[in-house]
Amino acid sequence: MPLLLYTYLTTQILAPFYASLAIIGSVLLLGNLIPVLKVIIDYNIGLADFLRLYLYLSPQLLLFAIPMAAMMGVILGFTRLTNDNEIMVLKSSGTGLWRLLPPVAAVALCTALLTGLFSVHLIPAGTRTMQGLLFHLAREKVAHGLQEKGFSESFGDVVIYADRIDRENRGWHGVMVSDLRDPETPVQVFAASGSLTTAPDNRAVTLKLRDGSLHRTKDDISQTLRFERYFLHLPLPGTAAGPPIKVGKNIMTLDQLRQQAGRIGIDTPWGADLLREFHKRLVLPVSCFIFTLLGFPLGLMAGPGRRGIGIPLGIAVFILYYILLTAAEVMSEGLILPVGVAMWLPNAIFLLLTLLLIRAAARESLGPSLERLGEIPHRLAGRLRSGRRRLP
Repeated sequence: MPLLLYTYLTTQILAPFYASLAIIGSVLLLGNLIPVLKVIIDYNIGLADFLRLYLYLSPQLLLFAIPMAAMMGVILGFTRLTNDNEIMVLKSSGTGLWRLLPPVAAVALCTALLTGLFSVHLIPAGTRTMQGLLFHLAREKVAHGLQEKGFSESFGDVVIYADRIDRENRGWHGVMVSDLRDPETPVQVFAASGSLTTAPDNRAVTLKLRDGSLHRTKDDISQTLRFERYFLHLPLPGTAAGPPIKVGKNIMTLDQLRQQAGRIGIDTPWGADLLREFHKRLVLPVSCFIFTLLGFPLGLMAGPGRRGIGIPLGIAVFILYYILLTAAEVMSEGLILPVGVAMWLPNAIFLLLTLLLIRAAARESLGPSLERLGEIPHRLAGRLRSGRRRLP
């Protein structure tokens, strides 16, 4: 009997979970479509590279979609069971609500482990691979953007002209560069030959020029320099200008975050930021486990003749959690609380709330006050609808 019951309850949870995950994931993908479209326009990429970009971006989106979808799956599953009086039948047959909890806990554990896989491993790997892909696309744009006896404006305020291009050796001959990044001091460079070199760990390409002259003008002063070799650092299209960047925290592993934070010092702003990222990658999977369990008592708040209030309450709880998580990050930045305590405090609060609600649901004493609280979103929605009707 328990195995059959647990299998049945699991199927009732997984069906709305998959539907919720598809809807929430699609909404998040559409919300991040504009930055991807900008990359498509800037780099003129094809369908294969477009799908690869979305594949590398999907772990970041699923990190937020899976917890909410898991909670919605449990709420919708148990709301349907409650409305169809199946929960009442189970109670009358001697099956208590505590015996219905193991399949929910199993789903919560699986979704938490999946979220942890995304948070700890797939997001850093996907971010690192996506940066490499963007670098490759930008490099290809630069390589194909310069034509013989033509001006290339791929570098913004830096215009490059090449009289002849050797495609096999990737060398340029008869090169002229106009650098207008500093309007007050324009620079003109003429060289007999040149070439571009790139490095994956650098947001800039290096233009190597040979046997030429540099002409710089500021106010009424002109300066001319002769050189055998000259290196000019140029920003790639679509990336930030500047020197080689530090290894970002988004592509660092947990061990790297902890070691780097200890090396820099957790009392420093950069060290505290790395420590926050370390705890956040562990906090979010645990929050997925808590949200999934929280859907159990929220789904039991429905019933025949009563409006299902679990979904609006679940959305409100989800939003409230991330508000508290943001507040915890701010408190840790201001050194009001230690980083570890601040980052885990929202999880502790919601775990206590979840246990209290499950206990109240098992005793059938959720109380009218909680139901009145759940009616607030419906009342607000009704007032908005009535206000729209009164508008001319």
